[in-house]
Amino acid sequence: MTRVNISPAKRPSAGRTPRPRNPAATREALIAAAARIFNEAGYFATDTNAIAREAGYAPASFYKHFDDKTAILLAVYENYVRMEWEGLRAAMGNETALRTRLRRALAFIVEFHGNWSVFRTGIRAVAQIEPTVALALKDSRARQLELLAGVAGVPVQKHRAALMLVLSIVERLAETVLEGEAAQPSVKRETMLEQAERALLTLLEQR
Repeated sequence: MTRVNISPAKRPSAGRTPRPRNPAATREALIAAAARIFNEAGYFATDTNAIAREAGYAPASFYKHFDDKTAILLAVYENYVRMEWEGLRAAMGNETALRTRLRRALAFIVEFHGNWSVFRTGIRAVAQIEPTVALALKDSRARQLELLAGVAGVPVQKHRAALMLVLSIVERLAETVLEGEAAQPSVKRETMLEQAERALLTLLEQR
């Protein structure tokens, strides 16, 4: 089963921060820096100057590539969505059995969302005040439903409500797993995934 990187890029070692000379590489370095900061400190706890410095550039360099902090948030989100799709496809591989595909998808999503939990919380909050971010989340939701429909082997239009319910459960599951593992006494991740798998199979098989 192919694995893909599902975490924000690590911070370069001190004193060895790369300074790409071509615009495309500079833009990618800024996006990677923003992803790290947004997923550590949070969107509202930083500014464009900090993002530029994190990437190894003077603050003015930021505005050669992005209009504002919201613009780079959308760029980070675009990369996030791409990694999520690529990771899900790699996790499921060529498996055809619904139960196995679901089990692999659940395990991937829990790990992926856990790695990006601060970023996910931030972008949902921004969506409440920024229409462009809200639209990006809406478009992504439509694609997620299509992907989930493919996993379940059902048409989107006919089962949209059930698919939306399943997707909401799966997204909350990642947070529940983290909370369960931190609780005293803790709840094992494997146990929660098994229970989620059974519940989701019941929903998906009622088609």
